[in-house]
Amino acid sequence: MAIAKREGWILCDQGKTGTYRQCLALANVIESAYSISFTHKEISLKGLWRNLPPQFARFQTKPERLQKDKFSLKPPYPSAIIAAGRQAVTAAMAFRGHSFIIVLQNPHIKSSYFDLVIPPLHDEVKGDNVFSTLGALHPIRPEALLALRQNSKVLEKYQSYSEKRIAVMVGGDNKYYRYTAEFMKSLIARLRYMITEHPVYRDGSLLITPSRRTRPEMVTMLQAGLKGLSCQIWDGKSDNPYLEYLALADALVVTGDSISMMSEACLMGKPVYIAEVSILNTRFQRFKKSLYDHHHAQNFFDELAVDGFVPLDELGRIREVVLEKIRFSL
Repeated sequence: MAIAKREGWILCDQGKTGTYRQCLALANVIESAYSISFTHKEISLKGLWRNLPPQFARFQTKPERLQKDKFSLKPPYPSAIIAAGRQAVTAAMAFRGHSFIIVLQNPHIKSSYFDLVIPPLHDEVKGDNVFSTLGALHPIRPEALLALRQNSKVLEKYQSYSEKRIAVMVGGDNKYYRYTAEFMKSLIARLRYMITEHPVYRDGSLLITPSRRTRPEMVTMLQAGLKGLSCQIWDGKSDNPYLEYLALADALVVTGDSISMMSEACLMGKPVYIAEVSILNTRFQRFKKSLYDHHHAQNFFDELAVDGFVPLDELGRIREVVLEKIRFSL
């Protein structure tokens, strides 16, 4: 294989934006340390490769033959690969022995096939080259949020809102859960209580950002249910104020349907309250229990604590491990 020195590829299943963000977070760390420029390659395998177990691809010496768009994986091949997703893991197998391969999430095959595997702790992946994280990796950094919180233009935009600002991150339907009117009513009632009756958050303001998964009728319920309160709800048309809300928040409420959103909310060690949804998936249950057990967050529908929350910065925690592992391969 022809290897391109100081170049890296991010391999992600096509259309998986959240997965790509996790890979990008790690790519940024490696790029800043070793000047490796990473390129995103969306993986959509052709033919039988879509269904064959990933380990079969280790016999394929030309990775481009796996991909529908064969030109996207053509030589020169990268010196480092970050892969995540079922199809991306299959594609990464063809680079074994030629590129340093990091797999994020659970590869669902032996970890020893790769140089480093970084799965979430709740997936319970074992192996000598496995370094698990409690939360999902993401590219948001504490220093960036602190800079936003001190930015005079950002502060001016939100000057009409109370200093007791509660950021609310609302998710939406996924394969495990479909939002219901009953859940939204309970969320609205709890938010109203928070800024009208809670001894610490009373007279505060709500900064609410729905996600692209939030159905329009759910947003309409929020608008109607919180009418008359100090509240801003992103309209979905202007630039998403998600980062500004994270930065300005004195406390955060996040719905319990997205591991990524929950991980991002816990970054700064502010009070984080998870509005639990009825997801029976054991991975979600283990993840949220870990957040509660390690004091990163608490259940929004319990009595609200206001201190004792611990920051969750998994990218910062694994940084040196990753850089030490990859240093000897370059």
